[in-house]
Amino acid sequence: MSATDREIIAHLQEDGRRPFVAIARELDISERTVRNRVHQLLEQNVIQIVALTDPASLGYQAGALVGITLDLSSPVSDVAESLIGLADVDYVVTTTGRFSLFVEIICSDMARMQYVLNHEVAVLKGVKGIEVFPYYSVFYQRAQFFGRAPAAQSQGVLSKEMDDVDRKIVHELSFDGRAPLKNIANALDISESQVRGRLNALLESGLLNIMAITSPMNLENRALAWVAVTVRPGVRVKDVADRLRGFEKVSYITICAGRFDLFVEVVCESRIALFDLIDDKLRMVEGIERIESFPYIDLLYKRLGPGRS
Repeated sequence: MSATDREIIAHLQEDGRRPFVAIARELDISERTVRNRVHQLLEQNVIQIVALTDPASLGYQAGALVGITLDLSSPVSDVAESLIGLADVDYVVTTTGRFSLFVEIICSDMARMQYVLNHEVAVLKGVKGIEVFPYYSVFYQRAQFFGRAPAAQSQGVLSKEMDDVDRKIVHELSFDGRAPLKNIANALDISESQVRGRLNALLESGLLNIMAITSPMNLENRALAWVAVTVRPGVRVKDVADRLRGFEKVSYITICAGRFDLFVEVVCESRIALFDLIDDKLRMVEGIERIESFPYIDLLYKRLGPGRS
């Protein structure tokens, strides 16, 4: 990945709908160069320009992180590839510790979740056992790894309610984050100005972020981990989650059921920086009783589109 590619991605991570002419002007290159480079990055699946939002806004009412232990009958990489091929799986991490894999499953409802766990995940060759951490909420998500300045806390996406028209706009943007507003207006039979006003409100409120995403495992000098958090008795889980989202290196927080109260994804520039974050900062957060870290070895990801009916 060239330095120019990184700068273009940095702009699109700040605003996935930023005009190519504005990016070209900032980087002192031609608009055609920006357009061609973005097209190639999209074609090569290096980036995707997505509408980052609460999964419930796309029609998903059930989610879980699933820890998986394996036997020796199949390589970890083969099991990971089989898992990412499942329709309801959007995220597979190879890791170390008590689990060999973590899988995020996002479903239309809990009945579908149970079916996927019993009939699609547990039966895969190589799977020895599973532990399910159902989501109460996807509390916070942010996928900015190329930002030109430290990301502000407000740049992440929070879990909040939105109305039916807003959900339909997000639904349309889930196919293409740079879709013309006129096309969205025609699809929903409302005016373009209504779409623009509602989209701006969604972006300003933190309900939606349109941005380029790329697997951080493709980047040089990056260390990622899931950090599982147990909250001390007498402390609100949401309060701890709110403190954690203030850390620049935190990219994802889920509030869940099970032996842990929170799963926190962190992205650091090195393994030393990852250890320092955990030891010097996360362990010091008020209300945390215990944490357990699961460094990433590999990551498979696919775009979360609108829920299936």
